Amino acid sequence: MKLLLLVGLRQFLAHRIIIRFAILFAVVFAVQSPLFPTFAQNAEPKQTSRIQAIEFDNYVLPIARTSSAITIDGQPNEEAWSKAPFINNFFQHYPTDSLKARSQVEVRALYDAENIYFSITCFDSTAGKYYFQSLRRDFSADEADGVMIILDPLGTGQTGFGFRVSPVGVQGEGFVANGGNFGMDRSWDNVWFSEVQTGKDRWTAEIAVPFRAIRFESGRKRWRMNVVRWDWIRNELSSWTRFPINFNVFSLAHTGVLEWDTPPNASGLNMSLIPYAAANVQHNFQGDNTPQPGWGLGLDAKWAVTPSLNLDLTVLPDFSNVSVDRQVTNLQRFSLFFPEQRQFFIENSDLFSQFGFSQIRPFFSRKIGLAEGQSVAIPFGARLSGNIDDNWRVGLMSIQTATKPEQSLSTQNYTVAAVQRRLFGRSNIGMIFVNRQGENFNQETGNNFNRTLGADFSLLSNDGVWTGKLFYHHNFTPNPKPDQFASAGWLRYSVPGLEVNWNHEYIGSNYNPEVGFVPRTGVWRIQPTMQQTFYPTDRTVVNEHGWGAESDMYFDNSGRFTPLDRSVFAWYFMNFTNTVFASVFAGNIYTRLTSPFDASGKGDNTRALPVGEYTYNRFGVEFGSDRRAPFVATAAVRAGTFFNGTNTRINGSLAYRFLPYGSLTVNLQRDYVILPEPYNSNELTLGSLQLDFTPTRELFFTAFLQYNTQINNVNLNARMQWRFAPMSDVFLVYTDNYDATSFAIRNRGIALKMTYWLNI
Repeated sequence: MKLLLLVGLRQFLAHRIIIRFAILFAVVFAVQSPLFPTFAQNAEPKQTSRIQAIEFDNYVLPIARTSSAITIDGQPNEEAWSKAPFINNFFQHYPTDSLKARSQVEVRALYDAENIYFSITCFDSTAGKYYFQSLRRDFSADEADGVMIILDPLGTGQTGFGFRVSPVGVQGEGFVANGGNFGMDRSWDNVWFSEVQTGKDRWTAEIAVPFRAIRFESGRKRWRMNVVRWDWIRNELSSWTRFPINFNVFSLAHTGVLEWDTPPNASGLNMSLIPYAAANVQHNFQGDNTPQPGWGLGLDAKWAVTPSLNLDLTVLPDFSNVSVDRQVTNLQRFSLFFPEQRQFFIENSDLFSQFGFSQIRPFFSRKIGLAEGQSVAIPFGARLSGNIDDNWRVGLMSIQTATKPEQSLSTQNYTVAAVQRRLFGRSNIGMIFVNRQGENFNQETGNNFNRTLGADFSLLSNDGVWTGKLFYHHNFTPNPKPDQFASAGWLRYSVPGLEVNWNHEYIGSNYNPEVGFVPRTGVWRIQPTMQQTFYPTDRTVVNEHGWGAESDMYFDNSGRFTPLDRSVFAWYFMNFTNTVFASVFAGNIYTRLTSPFDASGKGDNTRALPVGEYTYNRFGVEFGSDRRAPFVATAAVRAGTFFNGTNTRINGSLAYRFLPYGSLTVNLQRDYVILPEPYNSNELTLGSLQLDFTPTRELFFTAFLQYNTQINNVNLNARMQWRFAPMSDVFLVYTDNYDATSFAIRNRGIALKMTYWLNI
């Protein structure tokens, strides 16, 4: 008893110290940054060698109502455009933040009762030499030239929307969360319109974004906005607002202002109905060997309860059109994370998924409707999410799953509630409650419910220099146990040329959020990281280079801080002007096995490594060729000792772009695990062949072949998508799985699905 009290006291004191330091950091950093923006009028950025972060409204684009119709044809020749104020004078953001952009941009804005319109002229001196991968929607930033409008209608600097178009007219949209620090989530989709026209020295785009497609607050005169252009042929990324190079271009801390002559107000019913019809045939050749036909009808509905608060309903959703997961070779002792791809769970998903850390998630939506890799029907689901006002953001989701007798699963209810309050400008404090209710979900514990209640404080300084998080989550079960909680803190300092991170975590031995993702429990973790980046004065050859170091340490939670895992790595990288990159790394790893483990990846417990301490070294190199060339190659080698043996991993890819219709990519990874007798050695192969074919901007075809010897499986997934109307699609999906040794077929399936987006 005395020992338990001593351990508990140590943990309590440690958490008090952590919390006090975190609060002190938060207060200091909030005081250092301006709590409220200054309102300047069209101020020009100061011409300094190292610029400071801009104020919220140093840049202003007035937007006026137009009484004449705007035709979206890529030719801004209507009279209303000639009278509209415009912005230009773009600055480079990469490879330098101190020069005016060579590829200048001119932007105008108008609106009417239904839409916001943007006219964008991208001046170009390369005579139409554009970089792009294909005609596929939702391309990433490094896959094509393009221009993007970033909107933060609520002006909080926390969330926003991005609408991007390439010189060949391909659209891409996304949701910006967490202040834009981690980029844009391209899985968010909605209806908007654009067209592009190209000329000898420029290309022009017209964009129409319906008010109903975004969440905004009626009566707000000023929205945050930025415009970003990618011109990879000229090695240039530019922005309307000028801000330090270390920040992501999606950063909502460094925007200008879209200033309305009359603040927009929502009017009328804003509802969308998305019905679907699907049919499929599944054939399990290892089971009853009889084809099983099926069909389904379902409905999704979206209703803007207010302009900034949305209600989503789903009835019998079907996810047969979701892309197949990319397989990986797992030589770790812990499970791997695969991202959510199902559309219903994506909009405002950051409100629920941002709680915790990547390895301590109290809520993970893939736990709903999936069990042991098999789908579980969802009869009904509802989600209310969005902003109540400038400061309050709320989310409430409830999902009911059906019974599945073949897996001994009874019906389950999943309810998640989240609330977030803005503090200190862009920071926030939030709470989350997750509840799973139902029998036989976890046969090991027999719990008929599992609940998690937690609070997170997220720090986003107004200038973006400081970011961080502090949280505490507690898990509740029918039979309470000690140590059913997790807490952690993270702090990052980022200025041009230097980034420093501190991360610490505590995960209790009995912390088990069954609707979350927590691969490891009963540990302390400490993880400091630092990276220094150098920007040469002459960037004709090298854009940037630098070095970094990281230590990742796990200790047990006995109170004695006995080391479990420790790694120390250092690296050096170099990014060239022609988009070639190269890096090297080296490090030392210590592992204390607390239970036998087969490090070969075979899962053979009879020849597993014994409990004990292991120390080994790793080194590696990586290389990537010019991604703008027709042939693009990447290669990496990682080698060194591994437990009491050695491990060498060689992986590479070769892609060929046949413009404008798509690409063919070959990926190959080989792992050589050599352990002394009597332990297992192994050679693992993971290969894939991917064909992307986009004959038009409305028709997409993907064929993905994966060969994985670790799970002894060959998977073929072919997916055709025809976008016959805005956000309305026909999908045809074919899937095969084979034994990787004998190539005997295991199962086969084909699905046809049609969805239609109807605005009311």
